[in-house]
Amino acid sequence: MVALNHLPDIGGALPVTLDVGDVELGGYTWWDDSIAPAILLLHGWGEDASTMAPVAHQVRSRSWHAVSISMRGWPGSSGVDDYGLSAAQDIGRVLTWIRGQPRVSSIVLLGFSMGGLMAALAAAEEEQDELAGLTVVNAPSELISFYRDTAYGGVRRYLDATLQATQWRDSSPLTHAQSLVHPMLIVTGRQDSMAPPGQGKRLAKAAPNAKLVELDPMGHHPSPPRLDPNPDRILTDIQPVNHP
Repeated sequence: MVALNHLPDIGGALPVTLDVGDVELGGYTWWDDSIAPAILLLHGWGEDASTMAPVAHQVRSRSWHAVSISMRGWPGSSGVDDYGLSAAQDIGRVLTWIRGQPRVSSIVLLGFSMGGLMAALAAAEEEQDELAGLTVVNAPSELISFYRDTAYGGVRRYLDATLQATQWRDSSPLTHAQSLVHPMLIVTGRQDSMAPPGQGKRLAKAAPNAKLVELDPMGHHPSPPRLDPNPDRILTDIQPVNHP
């Protein structure tokens, strides 16, 4: 097991460490004083919970709760990164914890890149009434074609070294598309050469309740670190249905 690395302090955020069985997941929480939706933020590969702080601040501007968690094996959490093998279990336990918090009316998952893949894998295991929705931004949806089409050889080397044989199918959200029954927003950058936009398009066609948003110009990493050049647009699109 990889030792937990401490996350940096972030003004206005409360640190949290959750025991989810075989690992501890660290992160941050931003709670509102009123009853409101909670947005669970999931970071991309090579990042950690602190990376999503700018998005959390956008969420908080709407008086919603925000939670950002480091995935297993990344700074702030223990364990070994397995690129989705444990995602449904880990995120499912975080969701259970959030549901138990006071003043949470509903939950939306929002993941970037790897975090989007993991958000989709977790959502596929959640009942229809357990999530208000999910948003994935520039996320792989089918790992074999992602491996083939990405412009980055380092991605292929990482997948070769990390994935178990069954994961090429089982850790692909497209495999579970019919179980993605929650309102789903799929955001792709038309200039993304890391996870080409065809990944999002295929999942949007297959998932029964998905909406595709294509952004141009946008590559894989929005800059500055926002949801997109117009973040208010996406926050409006993920307006939780149970908001009081």
